[in-house]
Amino acid sequence: MRRIWPLYFLAVVTVFLVNRYVFRMDVTYYDLILHFAFVSFVFAPFSFQYLFWSLQLEEWMYLAIPFIHAISDKWKFHIATFLIITTLVYSAFIVFLPYNEFHLLYFMPPFWLGAYGWGIIAYLLRKKDHRANNIYYIIYRANNIYYIILGLLFVLYIYTALNIRDETTYEFFTRFLIYNLALPVFALLILNPPKVLSRITIFLGEVSYGIYLWTLLFQELFGIAGILYGILIAVVTEFPLRRGEIRKRMMEV
Repeated sequence: MRRIWPLYFLAVVTVFLVNRYVFRMDVTYYDLILHFAFVSFVFAPFSFQYLFWSLQLEEWMYLAIPFIHAISDKWKFHIATFLIITTLVYSAFIVFLPYNEFHLLYFMPPFWLGAYGWGIIAYLLRKKDHRANNIYYIIYRANNIYYIILGLLFVLYIYTALNIRDETTYEFFTRFLIYNLALPVFALLILNPPKVLSRITIFLGEVSYGIYLWTLLFQELFGIAGILYGILIAVVTEFPLRRGEIRKRMMEV
């Protein structure tokens, strides 16, 4: 709550006021309330700022994760499998729908639950990695394979972007195939990230959501220069939250 909510509510109110009183868009206080309750991505998708949808989904998952953590590892695995299959089946279904329908359903929770399923798998692998004689340890240590697979997926994505013009085929390769193949690779990479990049990637991960939100707003206001403004604002809004977290860790030590 300390790390995410101040930035989220500040960004929501800022975007709402700019859209309502600067751009004169037809946004209502009802839309604002839905954003405050973290449910606009379901009840009013794309209302005054669609970029908030991902964080709203994450907030609801934060409520579910403690309950998942409390159950046995066997049931954790069952839930993870259910989430992964849900995303696989759902994404395979919607990717062949007309683009307008697909673009709406793409932002709904079933498309993204698989990421949490693979996160649970990564957690279970971490618990078992001390058993050097089993398959979990072999998977855990095969870091080079992860990078090779990611490289191949990246090449496939670039090839798809440059050569495929048919919408359905493009969405199939990117939103279905590459997405569902990349999820397990990223989940396993979380187990043993490259140490040389850990400090940089942690900071970029923490500040990335601020960049994600602020750059779009400032780009709409100031054009291409707004990207730089958005990055600067994201970094500035990050440090007060960061100092509080560092102070807490120092007190614990």
